[in-house]
Amino acid sequence: MPESVNPPRRRRNRSAGGFVRYLRLVSLIFLTPAALSVYAWSARLTSSRAVGVAFAFSLAAFVVIGIGPRVRAGFDDRPRPAWVGALGMPLFDWVWTAAVFSLLTTLLVLVGTALLALAGHAPTRAFTWDAIAERATIFSAIVAAYGVFVRRRWVRVRRLDVPIQALPASFDGFTIAHLSDLHIGSIDREKSARRWIERTNALGVDLVAITGDVLSTGPHFHDEVVDVLGDLRAPSGIFACLGNHDYYEEDSLCARLLEKNVRVLRNEGTSLVREGDRLFVAGVEDLWRGHVDLDAALVGRDGAPTILLAHHPTLFPQARSRDVDLTLSGHTHAGQVAIPFLEGGLARLGTRYAGGLFREGNSILFVHAGLGTTGPAIRIGAAPEIVVLRLRRASS
Repeated sequence: MPESVNPPRRRRNRSAGGFVRYLRLVSLIFLTPAALSVYAWSARLTSSRAVGVAFAFSLAAFVVIGIGPRVRAGFDDRPRPAWVGALGMPLFDWVWTAAVFSLLTTLLVLVGTALLALAGHAPTRAFTWDAIAERATIFSAIVAAYGVFVRRRWVRVRRLDVPIQALPASFDGFTIAHLSDLHIGSIDREKSARRWIERTNALGVDLVAITGDVLSTGPHFHDEVVDVLGDLRAPSGIFACLGNHDYYEEDSLCARLLEKNVRVLRNEGTSLVREGDRLFVAGVEDLWRGHVDLDAALVGRDGAPTILLAHHPTLFPQARSRDVDLTLSGHTHAGQVAIPFLEGGLARLGTRYAGGLFREGNSILFVHAGLGTTGPAIRIGAAPEIVVLRLRRASS
């Protein structure tokens, strides 16, 4: 019997209720400097403390009340009016993340001010609590607006050469467009996803690989996923694996994608043939929601150079132990928020394979930063991307 990486698991319906209550409590803490800043600005502009209090409470109410429907949309995403996904939810995400950044920025400045004071540098009037909170809130609102309304939509095309041992000459220069984590749903709708597909088709690659999470959450956007991915074109085929967000009536989804010539590899593989040479492409189920069987996926490769599609990059050590040449993964979104030029961002807290290219021995892993988002619809320092990987024969 083939060795499995994980045992079968029962799927459980997740409830958003407890998470909403927790986030409401935490959000009140996040809101502290932002609410104080709004109070100070409005009271100063209107010369009325009552107006300042009203504006501060309005901000808190918007976040605390709005967190419920926003979180529930992440647990069961359903079609909504276009303006809700295009503006309503991003607007909430902007306010919420700006409040989070404001608290963090305020704390950093306060710590820095305290250290300067201990060193004998007395703080000036510009470093009073209310002044720090106001400047931190302005800075955070600008940064969050950039991440929600600009960087999230600004997709880059990234090109990388990947050396592979024993790659046949006929596959030297073979190109793969790697897409991942489209999260098509109420925020990233068909119109946005179609732009990604049009840019991918314009690259003229040999093969397209999609490493999971084509859906947001729930089965309600199957039609849009099938219509969009069905427009992909590549002479050697379009292949995909499932991600943890895709396990909602997934059998039906996979069958409909196959009708559009998008083959979802579920613990299976297939050979590509050029001039008598072979390249093996395999895919596994999701580590969290499916049942991964790497050995079954690799049946039939018979020594051919192998490309594995695996949504979770944590499967890379198992793939390396089976001499898989190139593993393509996603899932991490490269953290979605990162210090610019520091690849992996917040995802580094959860995995060593947070984003980008990794090489261990003769095995290579590439972790895609994703195109869509989950949680707050924001990206800073973790650009959405379409990645073109060109296979090259590695020298001995």
